[in-house]
Amino acid sequence: MDEPGRRFSELKNAARMDTVDFHSPLQMDVAMLRNAFNQVVSSHLSEGSFETLEQVRKLTKIYDLSGEEDKFDAIVALISRLSNDQLLSIASHFSHIANLANIAENVHRIRRWRAYNRGESSLFFHHSCDDVFGDMLSKGFTANQIYDALSKQTVEFVLTAHPTQAVRRSILQKLHVIAECLLNLHRDDQTPFEEEQAREKLRQNLAALWRTDEVRRSPPTPEDEARATLNVLEDTCWNAIPTYVRMIDASLKKIGMPALPLESSPFVFGSWAGGDRDGNPFVTSVVTRRVVALNRYRAATLYLVEIEALLFELSLHYGSDELKAYNAQHVSTSVSERSQKFKEFWNRVPPSEPYRVLFSYVRDRMAATRDYVDTLLTKETAFPPDELVFTTSEELLEPLQVAYKSLHDMGDGAVADGRLLDLMRRVRAFGTALVKLDVRQEAGMHTDAMDVITRYIGDGSYKEMDEAGRMAYLTKVLNSRRPLIPKDMPCEGMVKAVLETFQVVSEIGPEFLGAYIISMCMKPSDVLLVEVFQREFCGAEGKSLRVVPLLETIDALSNSVEMLQTLWGHEWYRNNLRDRFGDVQEVMVGYSDSGKDGGRVTSAWELFKAQQRMAAMAIDNNITLRYFHGRGGTVGRGGGPQHLAILSQPPNTINGHLRITIQGETIQQDFGLFGLAIKALETYTTAVLKADLINKVVIEPAWFEVMEELSEVSCDRYRQIVHKEPLFVKYFRCATPEQELGMLNIGSRPQKRREGGVETLRAIPWIFAWTQTRLHLPVWLGLGKALEHIFESGKGELMQQMYKKWPFVQSFFDLISTVLARADAHISAQYDKHLVPEDLQSFGVELRSQLATTISMVLKVTGEINLVDNDKVEKRAIEAPPPHFTPKKIF
Repeated sequence: MDEPGRRFSELKNAARMDTVDFHSPLQMDVAMLRNAFNQVVSSHLSEGSFETLEQVRKLTKIYDLSGEEDKFDAIVALISRLSNDQLLSIASHFSHIANLANIAENVHRIRRWRAYNRGESSLFFHHSCDDVFGDMLSKGFTANQIYDALSKQTVEFVLTAHPTQAVRRSILQKLHVIAECLLNLHRDDQTPFEEEQAREKLRQNLAALWRTDEVRRSPPTPEDEARATLNVLEDTCWNAIPTYVRMIDASLKKIGMPALPLESSPFVFGSWAGGDRDGNPFVTSVVTRRVVALNRYRAATLYLVEIEALLFELSLHYGSDELKAYNAQHVSTSVSERSQKFKEFWNRVPPSEPYRVLFSYVRDRMAATRDYVDTLLTKETAFPPDELVFTTSEELLEPLQVAYKSLHDMGDGAVADGRLLDLMRRVRAFGTALVKLDVRQEAGMHTDAMDVITRYIGDGSYKEMDEAGRMAYLTKVLNSRRPLIPKDMPCEGMVKAVLETFQVVSEIGPEFLGAYIISMCMKPSDVLLVEVFQREFCGAEGKSLRVVPLLETIDALSNSVEMLQTLWGHEWYRNNLRDRFGDVQEVMVGYSDSGKDGGRVTSAWELFKAQQRMAAMAIDNNITLRYFHGRGGTVGRGGGPQHLAILSQPPNTINGHLRITIQGETIQQDFGLFGLAIKALETYTTAVLKADLINKVVIEPAWFEVMEELSEVSCDRYRQIVHKEPLFVKYFRCATPEQELGMLNIGSRPQKRREGGVETLRAIPWIFAWTQTRLHLPVWLGLGKALEHIFESGKGELMQQMYKKWPFVQSFFDLISTVLARADAHISAQYDKHLVPEDLQSFGVELRSQLATTISMVLKVTGEINLVDNDKVEKRAIEAPPPHFTPKKIF
């Protein structure tokens, strides 16, 4: 082992002790917030209502400690006697207390992480670059291998607008201020005045929190959702990205490596807000055009702040000949009209200061860019962009690179590696629009539109063609130079919406748009049809987007290899893939709908197999295959700890590039606070690095056979109940608030694609409904019976071995355990008691019996005495439930 490896091993093996008590401050923070909030609430509630609230809290504390049934019944009885006004007030109180406890926990995580980096604390999880680099060096990897892998690595976060963030932004903003107050109160350099000011600010926000309506009274528009996405990027990610890249560089320096190359893009951002029209009639071509303009405007505003700061900072009065020649060629000596609005150097830039001359030019261009996109937002018809407007990231990077190189050439590298380098890192991450907007539409919409077109032009019904007929017809169109759609063809409704989408794609182009995603993609013709529409509107000018099939059902995953083999064997498609995208194929895999289709076991296994098989075929065809993971926030929708999830992926499926959705509440969990954003970036960075270099598990044939059997039995049991049992839908709609969830104004998209049963329900309300009843049925249904079958057939010991040795199986059962530990049969039974007709009550009894069986069988696999014994953090949270948990469940 080389010297850096020995040094890291010594650091890693050295005992680290907690020199500071961290758990007590968390408990004190929660108690302080609760007491301060109770003071606010008591001043607004009647004395009787507040006494009732305290009575509920005290009964809950007794029940949580004793677990006695009569205490639970007493809480239910007390809550049942409350008036509607009392219910509303008291439920609101416990809801706020839960949010405040979560904020305190987030602050605790940030404080503990910072203490660990100061050498004052231990951690349960070691995801930092220092820790992971040391671990890899000790395993025999070289510093050069680590550097090369990191230099080429990219994680793309795609923020979606799915209606899973139920908390209003007005509430979130106050919670974030409270978090900052807590962080300040834990600083040891605060003066008494500063400490009192932090406490006063905290009290002010607690008071405003209680008096703010928790419920959205009108649904957000797609543009509202886009603005919420931009707010997160501006508030935390804008500064977190350059900060964390500097942390990577510092860790690389410790192992003798230079900073990441300037051209590296460790992180980039995408969005679905304003582009995802799948089942959302409110996302129109007008909305997409406005959202892209909004993205560009907000980006230009942020960049102008940085450019002005650099204009003032780079006062050096000499530069390289290259810099001076660049200025002479590009920079006008006349004073721009826009300069009158600027903070610094509004009337004159000294010609003897070449960096200021250069950045005055960059500032003029960025201001022109902001002015241009402002007209796109505020005027029906905008003037064409002038030559100053930035239209690509490369245009912005060019002068920055000239300045950076000049500073290094002239011996001022320390200056170059400050704010200027941070700006260049931001351009690599955010481009000139902060996010690239994906466009998504359901395959059936394209088919319906094409059918109208083919009927109009006399080519018969496209929908009535079989798959071979569709492929032949689309191939003929692609190989023809004639336009398909007559200019005088009348369009309305769905057809008009589909065609206008492709028109706006052709106008905006790939600089500001990401992928065109086809949901419910089942056949090769679904992909080729989108290429036909793109060719019709984009022509051969290179403005088409990469087309990404979304495989989100069990059948689609099972048929994935055949679909890709057909596409890669298609001459036109393969040539286009090579010429336009460098033989890079992106495929999106969906976790939500596949779970609703066949249950969590089968979904996870089919996703694993499909990725493994597609990756092998891509290697055979000399194609770079990149996966886009459509994970949700909950375990039922593919969520869970991301470090563990990434390491459980099949070998050779990440290859230095991870694209993943960050949805709803997960956006706040990962990026809501600056400290959380740094931790999230750290987790993803090191997980992808380890997945590529370390995670090479050989799957034994016997393991594969057991998973096949487990999946088959589980899927059969799940579908027997969810899709075949005649009474299930009736029970589901009685026992859960599924229909009420559809009335909440938490998203712009309807909760169903179309009318029908469970199969038409979107995965989000499907998961939310069962979460409310605390049964969490979609996560475990079918698993208990399948595990019983495995153990009865003599393969239980092998299953236990798989849990210990195979990250995929370990990750699966650990995530299932966390959900099972939070399931509550008492609450589920209460829902049934109050909402379910007597003739359906036995259905719920049977489901809760299956829940108990599943818990018992999962414990046999993991070897735990109690659920989550193997997860110290989760176990601590579950064993000491906050006093607001039980009342919230009952409410």
